[in-house]
Amino acid sequence: MVTSTLQELFVQNDALQRSRAVRLLAAKNLAPYITLMERHLDHSIKVVESELVARLGQDMAGVGLGDTPPLVLIKSWASDGWLNRVSDGAGTDAQNVCSLTEDARSALAFLRRLRREDTVATGGSIMAIEAGLKRVAGQLDNDPQRIKDEIEAQIAHLYEQLDELADGRRPEPDLVNLEDEARVIAFQMEQVISDIVRYGSRQNEITTGLIDTDDSDTGFREQSHQLFTGYGELFGSREKASYAEFTRLVQDPDKRARLRGDIAVVVDQLPDLDSGLRQVMTDFFRLVSAQIAEVSRIEQRCALRIKRFFAAGTAEQARGVARQLNEAILSGHALLRKSVVDSPIAVQLPVGWSAVSSIGASTFDIKDLRPPKAAAEAPSVVDVSQFAALATRVDMAELARLVNAAVAVAPVTLAEMIGMVDTPYLGDVVVLWAMARKQDRSEDAPGVRVRFKSIDGRDRAVSVPALMFTEPVAAPEDVEP
Repeated sequence: MVTSTLQELFVQNDALQRSRAVRLLAAKNLAPYITLMERHLDHSIKVVESELVARLGQDMAGVGLGDTPPLVLIKSWASDGWLNRVSDGAGTDAQNVCSLTEDARSALAFLRRLRREDTVATGGSIMAIEAGLKRVAGQLDNDPQRIKDEIEAQIAHLYEQLDELADGRRPEPDLVNLEDEARVIAFQMEQVISDIVRYGSRQNEITTGLIDTDDSDTGFREQSHQLFTGYGELFGSREKASYAEFTRLVQDPDKRARLRGDIAVVVDQLPDLDSGLRQVMTDFFRLVSAQIAEVSRIEQRCALRIKRFFAAGTAEQARGVARQLNEAILSGHALLRKSVVDSPIAVQLPVGWSAVSSIGASTFDIKDLRPPKAAAEAPSVVDVSQFAALATRVDMAELARLVNAAVAVAPVTLAEMIGMVDTPYLGDVVVLWAMARKQDRSEDAPGVRVRFKSIDGRDRAVSVPALMFTEPVAAPEDVEP
């Protein structure tokens, strides 16, 4: 039996402790937060921000948050990574749309199970386990006689049921065991609603690396390889198979009608089933359809990232190769000038194309092993405008669209703008900071802490000044392949 070492377990649990879901579970205001989330944002529904402000304003006093403005609470949730705030559309009619993040939904589902005291240790579950294991073992066993005996036993049992129906006899259903089985099925349906969007989340993770592009030839090849490898693994994954099966189920009218009828019978004939689980069954198709639509939205965004990456690939590769050649030639000139000590003139030695094509074939010995001079002290004030070079490493078109859509409604702060970005990285934070500094030169603005995701997957925080976006920013043109 393979067991994890103490250090491995600690590292895994330490990563979980820093996750957004665990931070929500450890929040001081957990009870009011979860109550409001479950009442207004449960099951991945999307709510227009203005409507959500009105809904929260009616209920916040009842959960002990009457002193907090609803919009402040929404921005706080978005900053902590529990709420997605995405601008829908552009122009004067643009609105922010809010929905719970996957981490917040996981915490909500966990607390809901604790509240309901969900358990699968029931009589009906034991019977289902026994039948399921018998079926799986029969398929995995190489004994043909066992498979034959199982099939004959099933046929005999079916004939017995047919004879009972022909004689007008039908055994009374065991409502206790059937209710247990229905509860387990409802648990699975509830989990499906939360997990189906994982297929889209994996695509988002695969394509996020394309935003931080490397303009070298090697970097382009590595990112392309990672992209195709990631998608290759995704297409053979359980997430892909589950998503495809759910899509077929939702789109097949016969299967959908039959499942709707079965759900109606179960809900009608088992009145003692938990009301929350009954609601999950009743709304199953609506909620799954909403999740599938969310996956489609993520796929469109990922496709746009891939398009921009490959559209810029040729130029980026050319610049990368040229830069590598130039650096190699300059390094060769410098080393040759130091090694040819008898040269009477200080001129660059020509390097022919045959030599360029064999870079790496020759080596040079460094005679001076003294450490380099200490670096000059950095200035105390950082010129944020110099970070504008990061524009080539982020999705500038998407950031510009978000900023312009938000400013079209009303001026917005830098921290609020960062909160509207879906999974912001450091590059997004710095580029938005540089954009805001061009419009607002306030030096005495107090710092506001915002969260972002680092390339190692960890959540981090940085303090940014309370700068304001007051006018639209220039949106780069989409590059056509």
